[in-house]
Amino acid sequence: MTKQIATLGILIKNFEKISEVNALLHQFSDCIVSRLGLPYEKRNIRLINVVLDADDEDIKRLAENLNALDGVDAQAMLF
Repeated sequence: MTKQIATLGILIKNFEKISEVNALLHQFSDCIVSRLGLPYEKRNIRLINVVLDADDEDIKRLAENLNALDGVDAQAMLF
């Protein structure tokens, strides 16, 4: 499979899911190039931006697994 560069934006509204988000990111750590977490207190949310170097299947699977968590939204952009 061909690897691609992707950025994955993660919005966390349910703080009880943060440990599950981190566990999923750890499972895909071999694909992660960069990760930046931002607490945004004004809106009471957490944002994480992840840059991936992975094949389409892994990018899709990670985004789907994150979106399956209540209060977590993830969107990938492929380059």
